[in-house]
Order: sequence, then structure tokens, then C-alpha cells
Amino acid sequence: MMKESIEIIFTATFREITKKRKIIEEINEDCTFERILTRLVKKYGNDFNNVINSQTGKISSDILIMLNGKGIRDIDEKIKDKDVLIFSLPVGGG
Repeated sequence: MMKESIEIIFTATFREITKKRKIIEEINEDCTFERILTRLVKKYGNDFNNVINSQTGKISSDILIMLNGKGIRDIDEKIKDKDVLIFSLPVGGG
């Protein structure tokens, strides 16, 4: 049976942290964004801890996480086979 996997794309600061533009991660059936993030913290260090706002338990507003082209804020967001996650920083004006 084929393993399920997702593509994770890093831009901006995340690319500097990981030294990679993208990686493929294997996932299991009931995968969530939080699980993926925990894995990235183990692999690449504590910079990935900043993705979660410790006060709200949600994805920090300073960080843009896209799942298949849509921004997500919930760490319990389900991740499915062939999904594409993008770690980025919002482009802000002002």
C-alpha cells in the first residue's frame, strides 16, 4: 500500500531555518497540523515553536500557513494525503 504524504513548502524565514525550499513528509490517516509542526520542531529546532501563539493556542498572526491555497489558523486542522502546506510570513503594508 502506498504511504500517504504531503508537500511542505518553506518561504522567507522558514527557508533560512530549514535550508530547504520544500520537503515531502509521510503522514498517517488522522494527521493534524499540530502533528506536522511537532515533527518540524524536532527536525529544525525551536524557531518552529513560534508558529503557535502560546496565549491563544492558535497559529500566530505573524505567520501565514496555507493549506492547499487557503490560510489556516487552527492547529487541529486535518491534513490529508497530497495536501500542500506552505509556511510563510504575511506580506504586510504600512
